[in-house]
Amino acid sequence: MIALANYKREIILRAVQQMYTEVARSPGKPFHFLVGRASGRLAGYPEAELDALPPAAVESFAGVAYPFAANAIRPGDTVLDVGSGSGTDVLIAARRAGPEGKVYALDMTEAMRAKLRANLAAAGIGNVEILAGEMEAIPLPAESVDVVTSNGVLNLAPDKGKAIAEIFRVLKPGGRLQLADIALGKSVSFKHRQDPELWAECIVGAIEEDKYLGMLRAAGFRDIEVLGHMDFFASSPSEDTRKIARAFDARALTLRASKPSGAELERTLAADTPGKRAFSRFARQSAGVAGAVFAGALCAGAPALVSAFTALGAGAFIQHAYTFPLFAALVGAAVWLLYRAARVRAYRAPFWVGLAGGAVAVASGWLALVGIFPFMAWWPNVALAALFGAGLWSFLNARRADSCLDEMIREAGLRAARPPLPRRIARGAALAVVAATALYGISKSIDVFMPPPAAAHAASR
Repeated sequence: MIALANYKREIILRAVQQMYTEVARSPGKPFHFLVGRASGRLAGYPEAELDALPPAAVESFAGVAYPFAANAIRPGDTVLDVGSGSGTDVLIAARRAGPEGKVYALDMTEAMRAKLRANLAAAGIGNVEILAGEMEAIPLPAESVDVVTSNGVLNLAPDKGKAIAEIFRVLKPGGRLQLADIALGKSVSFKHRQDPELWAECIVGAIEEDKYLGMLRAAGFRDIEVLGHMDFFASSPSEDTRKIARAFDARALTLRASKPSGAELERTLAADTPGKRAFSRFARQSAGVAGAVFAGALCAGAPALVSAFTALGAGAFIQHAYTFPLFAALVGAAVWLLYRAARVRAYRAPFWVGLAGGAVAVASGWLALVGIFPFMAWWPNVALAALFGAGLWSFLNARRADSCLDEMIREAGLRAARPPLPRRIARGAALAVVAATALYGISKSIDVFMPPPAAAHAASR
């Protein structure tokens, strides 16, 4: 279980490292987000502050807002920059902390650390220590820093709860957090969160703002204050990124928070019991297993899998009068999944084939079962083969013609056109009543039309 969960995590981290290695080595390349001085201006950095930095530090800047608006760093502070990159925020933090202070610069990307090292030398800054590592396992002792700063990084963490807990751990009692990151107004579907490349592009790894703030509170942070929001992706060079950001209301936020001290800190730590930590680890690992096992199927193959199950395994139900409604329900589920896939992928031919196959399977199965047309007993098998073929067709078409990014854009468009929640609830309730009535009708019709066993035996004689 742990191995599978770690496998998914490693794939995501590798994609993030590849993305930001390119930002470090080739900042002039086109990315889905602004990079460099233009990004710094958009994020709200004063021109004078950018002018005071080495050009090589600014050219690979990839932050999303201005965390220093929180004004958390004081002279003499020990500061940790989580996701330090090429050093824009590190250099600003080092100057604010002054010669009596110290800054730890944590980054997992070797190319960024190398560039930061050169930028520190160019700026003549000596109160910075570079750390190689990940935000989910910060290589510092507990209660060792006064301030943690981070800019556009936590949304990239596979396990955000663990990363936030690590930040809380290394802060001293009364320590301060200043943070800029991406948050969403609408949730991203589970299947798209499994795509490592989309994760590295800063949107699908992000979570809704209320969940973000809830995770900070759950970790023990207090005095959480959101200082502002910004439409960071509106200036993205990528039209696809702009579409997705609008659809999911992705925006940059800046906030500050603090770690309690004294009796309040003792109460917070007492609430974090070993049992709760063990359950949290189990839940994270289980989620990792689910993602590793079902990511591919959820991206494109669910209709094919359900169709295959229905065709290959559920056909046996057709031989039994009182399990036939279950057979009909499984066929309906397969056809519904094909419909969902057709809407998202804008390719409906497999759905129509599957709908025809499903309808023939249920109708011919019922007619054969109740004895009206016994010669049709083999028809459901042919119809189920068509249903399975439609599911396979949908799967192969998705793999050949679409990426998950294309699918996500179309899904976002469908979400934007969805009716209000009360109408969706009413429609869902109506469909549930219709489905239940249909299944009940199938069951009762078998009682009415199917001859009783004694009559069937007499007829056979």
